[in-house]
Amino acid sequence: METEKKDKPEICFPEYPIAFILGRLIFLSIIFGSGVYVFYLLKTELSFIYVFYSLLALSLVLPLSRCVFCSYHGKLCNVGWGKVAGYLFPKRSEDNFTSGYDYMLFIYPIWLFPLLGGLVQLARFRSLFWLGFSLVYILVLFLEKVYLKNSGCRFCSQKKICPGVPFNSKKIN
Repeated sequence: METEKKDKPEICFPEYPIAFILGRLIFLSIIFGSGVYVFYLLKTELSFIYVFYSLLALSLVLPLSRCVFCSYHGKLCNVGWGKVAGYLFPKRSEDNFTSGYDYMLFIYPIWLFPLLGGLVQLARFRSLFWLGFSLVYILVLFLEKVYLKNSGCRFCSQKKICPGVPFNSKKIN
């Protein structure tokens, strides 16, 4: 049975289908929208800071640390950002794909801060709404990662060298 898996050809997308991209963008829109919502309710200025930080991180940090080194540069990747990065920045050597991964640390607050904001609101108001908001937000984060693993990373041509893929083992296919 193990020899069958070794003989099984790997399926990789040269460009991701729009359906995959739309699915991921729906999750990311819910995450981003939740962040704007929770910070708007905390303090309006915080929502502007969150939006500014997110746009800065997604338009500079992500493309310059990952997209320019990726085989999907100038193509539709699992979020479609490779196409955008192709217009903004020149492609660099794919051999350095893992070199900028440490800068992804600046992307994580986009997902983490809305959860922290929801927990602050829960502590302030002690309401079922904020408890539900926080739990649903955690569920959405989890489902987004499962969706990414199953529909994005699974068919990615970079999966064998990507440091962000926690399943670089025999379980990929």
